[in-house]
Formats: sequence, C-alpha cells, structure tokens
Amino acid sequence: MVAECHSQLNGSAIAGGRAPAIREERRMSSTVTIRDVAAAAGVGISTVSRVVHRHPSVAQELRERVETAMRELGYEPDASAQSMRMRATHQIACAIRDSSIPEFAAFVRAAEAVIRQAGYTLLLTNIDESSEQERDLARMLGRRRVDGLMMTRSADGDKRVDEALTKLGIPVVYIDRDASPIADTVVIDHRHGIRAAVHHLAALGHSRIAFLTGRPTMRPARERLLAFEEAMGERGLPVDPRLVSAQSFYAEQAFQHASLVLTSEPRPSAIIAGGMSLLPAVLRAARMHNLQIGKDVSVIAGCNSDLAELSVPPVTAIRWDVPAWGRICAQLLLDRISAPPESAGGREIILPTELVIRESCGSLVRSPDRSTG
Repeated sequence: MVAECHSQLNGSAIAGGRAPAIREERRMSSTVTIRDVAAAAGVGISTVSRVVHRHPSVAQELRERVETAMRELGYEPDASAQSMRMRATHQIACAIRDSSIPEFAAFVRAAEAVIRQAGYTLLLTNIDESSEQERDLARMLGRRRVDGLMMTRSADGDKRVDEALTKLGIPVVYIDRDASPIADTVVIDHRHGIRAAVHHLAALGHSRIAFLTGRPTMRPARERLLAFEEAMGERGLPVDPRLVSAQSFYAEQAFQHASLVLTSEPRPSAIIAGGMSLLPAVLRAARMHNLQIGKDVSVIAGCNSDLAELSVPPVTAIRWDVPAWGRICAQLLLDRISAPPESAGGREIILPTELVIRESCGSLVRSPDRSTG
C-alpha cells in the first residue's frame, strides 16, 4: 500500500503586487525554481525550504503565502534532491504479521491517513513469525533508507533483531510489543480484556474453560495467558493444561489446536479465542464437531470483529479502538522522527479494552425451582 500526500493549499493571496507578473513570466519557463517561489511569496529562500520540509518553526501566515505561490507557479519540489540533502526519503515502513486480518487492515488504513497528512509515503510489508525475516527486513530497509518503521515482532527481546534495527539508525515504534531502549510501543490492555472474559464465564457457571492463543514469546499472547491463569485462580477454578494451547496465531494451526481442545474429555463448556485471527478457527472447529455455539460450547473472541458481530449467534468479544491504535502508532513515530537525535525509546502507550457481551455465552447456573417453595 503506497500513498502520497501533497500540501494542503488555501486561497490566501500572495503578498506584494509584483506576484502576478512573476507568475505569468514563469509560466512560460520550463522550470520553476525555489528562487521563483521565494520571489513570488516575498520571502527568503530559506523560508520556502522550511515550508517544503514542513518545519514547525514557520509562522502560519508565511506558510500560507509560500504554499499559495507554489500552487500558482506549479512548483514541485525535487524529491530525490531533497532526499540527498536531508538524508531523508519521506518514506515510512510498516511491517506486520498479516495485513489480510481485517483488524490489521483497519490499523494500516488509520496509520496511513496520519502519515499521508504529514507528507510521508507508507510502505507496507507482511512478515511471518520469523526473526530471520525480521533481520532481512532490517537490511532491506537500510538499503531503502526509510525514515521510520512501525512493526510487530515474532519474539520480544531477540538480541539479533535488536542489533539489526539499531544499525538502521531510524526511529522505531512497535505494534503491541514490549517497549525497549530502541523503540516506543502502543500496546493493548489484553490482560484486562481476558480477565473480564474469564469472570464473565465464571459468573455464568462455567468452570471448565479452554483457552487458545499464540506463542508467549510475543507480548499479546503472553499477557493473555497470564491474565487467564490469574483470573481462573481468583475464581478458584483449576486450569487444565490439556485445555490451554499457546502455539500459534495462524489459522490452520489454530484450527487444529481448537479441534483438539474441543474434543477433550470431558469437553470444556467454554473457550476463549485469545487472538485477532483465532475466532474463525474456533467457529470452524465447533461446526466440524457439531457443537452449537451458546448451547454446547460458549465462545468469547479475543478481538471484536465483523465476524463476531455477524455470526449466529453473535459472539461476545473483547473490543478496543483499532483505528485509534493505528493513528497513535503513526503519530508516535512521526514525533520520534522530528525529535532530537538523542531522544530515547522506551515510551509505552496502553489502549483500554472492554468486554462486549453478546449471545454466544450460555449460562450453566440453574434458576431456583420456585414450584417447590
């Protein structure tokens, strides 16, 4: 996905009476230069340069005059020359596990809008759960000389990947991964969401609860697994290791694990799909084994989605603001790009979660028999 952004121009008049004559003269010229823009706007060349490079020190009135002159003269900055002078390409890379996941797609769309508005181009790539691919990505981005990177990671704290990213010498923001000295992060409060899910099921009388998530080398899976174990303990419920699978977020593997969990004896009465891409695997496995959602097995999705809302019955899900997630990641990266070189990473922003209760969770609590009272 590649998007380009042009300056937002307004209709402010160019200061100075000589501007129209200069415009007519330069329209006959094959090349409009930065000097022409400066003359038309009645400012210095350095001011035009700062406007082109979106420097925050330019006053709004001067910015409007320069942008209007650029529009009227048809001036287009030489991107390659700017890159050579500024050692910047105005390109930002986004590397995520799987952009086909609808929630990741929504994340990218929201992030792209912020990046485009700031005058940058977004380069999108998919990376598997492989540290080797992440190191290869770092080398490729070094050749492309991107200005910043947003990414997921297959394993928090992999020193070889840390070294490869450090060599890039660019700002990095992690997407729902642990912050580090080399990167900021925007994370989801998965722990709160999973705890709410367990307590909801326990209140409905469920005690044999299955749990499915990815490998705990990644923060989302690790936080969800810890929250599940904590909440089960708080409710005095045993955790059966046979009902817990922390293996993969990928659809086919998740389907196999869901099938194993749902055919355990005795069968669990409820299952929590602890990941963005795991609900389809759980629904498919339940259907294959002729289990009716909400009656034979209760289901909670680890991330709200169109599938959760439109399933029959609709599925209870953990929800967070996915577009805000993308926007905040993008803005945090832009802030790092414009920050002084000595600024450190390690900043963490946490987005809240909530449990959206729908019809996929049946109650095992029997109503009092009033006929014998």
